[in-house]
Amino acid sequence: MRNYELVCILDPQVGEGQYEQVVEKYEAHLEENGGQVARIDNWGLRRLAYTSASLKNRHQGYYVLYQFSAKPTAIEGLEQTLKLDEAVLRYLITAVEGEFIHVPQLAADNFLEEAFARTTRGPRDRGGPHRDSRGPRDRADSRRNTASEDDEPREVVEGAPEEAVVQESDDS
Repeated sequence: MRNYELVCILDPQVGEGQYEQVVEKYEAHLEENGGQVARIDNWGLRRLAYTSASLKNRHQGYYVLYQFSAKPTAIEGLEQTLKLDEAVLRYLITAVEGEFIHVPQLAADNFLEEAFARTTRGPRDRGGPHRDSRGPRDRADSRRNTASEDDEPREVVEGAPEEAVVQESDDS
């Protein structure tokens, strides 16, 4: 027997009460076909990264992770059952080498969005002055190309890089 992981995304239209029945249905299916379920993790209702017609245009789904051991011949029958089930939006079965990895708790669905929002607030968001949206190179170019009243006219030596020696002009 080999170790496998099955991740299912279940249709949220199934409903909370029937969601548990679908989870138990696949646990029973695995055990009936000689598999041994090591762990079932319900990740709950999560937002999908994208939607499509094959996902029934859903924006959310119930995620469930099954970690189990089974013979490779049992996987074919499991895949056929998953393909025909209307409650399953997507599934992925992977073979696991070695022991199962258990994540004690999955981060909340909006955890990354909130963390990103906290780190990307600029001075404007805190009531401070507006930051210059130009990059450092653009700001340096604008300082170099602006002349003040105290500056004398200058001329760049031909063929030299821009930061190279600058000759003073005798036009004054």
